[in-house]
Amino acid sequence: MELLQKDPFLSQNEIAKRVELSQPSVSARIKRLKEKGFLAFTVGVNIKKTGLHVAKVEFNKEKHIKECSYCPYILGVVETEDIKTIYVVGEDFSSMESMVKKRFSRKDLKAVVGAYPDFVMPLKMENNGGCEGCDCGECEYYATGKCLGCPFSEYYKGKLW
Repeated sequence: MELLQKDPFLSQNEIAKRVELSQPSVSARIKRLKEKGFLAFTVGVNIKKTGLHVAKVEFNKEKHIKECSYCPYILGVVETEDIKTIYVVGEDFSSMESMVKKRFSRKDLKAVVGAYPDFVMPLKMENNGGCEGCDCGECEYYATGKCLGCPFSEYYKGKLW
């Protein structure tokens, strides 16, 4: 697993050489790890290198956050015993702040100023049925230039999505 974490593109033959096992043995072990859910491969972007910004917003545990499945600005949710923390991403802080104000009526974003090692996260790059709740043409934040718009809409003015 350590070898795959360092280089997910490492061939099974190369892994076999390094750990002194046969390639079929390595293949069988990797297959079992995948089947048990211990090993997963995800493609993501390096947040720091792409110049994106990340922030978090905390909610009480009872808050239901349905937007996580479709909003491209929401990276994910981390839930503890007493709170839910949403991580949002955007090309500028103003767009993230506008999205959080509009969707959650909150303005208490806390910027993530550093992450070690590098913060590599998958972004929602494919529009699977549209972004619910966004109508950039009618949005005051978009109209006043405080938001780049939803990446899944025709109004989007950013450069990444």
